[in-house]
Amino acid sequence: MNKTPFAEHFSKRLLDAMHEAGHHATRSSSGVDVNALVEITGYSSQICRKYLRGEAIPEPSKLLDIAQALDTTAGWLLFGEAQTPFTPPENHVMLSKTLLHYLLKQAAPMYQAEPDNPEVPSFLTSLADNISQIAADETQSKHIIDLALSSASRFQHVKRA
Repeated sequence: MNKTPFAEHFSKRLLDAMHEAGHHATRSSSGVDVNALVEITGYSSQICRKYLRGEAIPEPSKLLDIAQALDTTAGWLLFGEAQTPFTPPENHVMLSKTLLHYLLKQAAPMYQAEPDNPEVPSFLTSLADNISQIAADETQSKHIIDLALSSASRFQHVKRA
């Protein structure tokens, strides 16, 4: 298969990102562990070797998986764009799926106690926004969510589990 300059540049950045992430292999000609890329993508080692040799580029969903697993961006892997921290637009909140799931699960009693209360969604949106702006790990964020929900005195009817 012929290499294109685009795929070659992608390959070089992929190798760099894998080295940075600690996926080294002394017995590999590329110097990285192809099995790590197999785990990340769920693809065969044959196609992953093609990515590393600059003979192929992954489909967008796999590219996003690779970027996330290697703590980089898809834009940098593909185009070498500067890796600036992502800042969501002003009206957006960024939470991990696990934190959002936890927040909604823990807040379910609020909706059961007062299903038509318009303050509940506003309170939860504000809480999610505040959590997204705090530099805390997931465990700390869950504790903050628990504290905020348990101290929501305006929802006195709610019995928390």
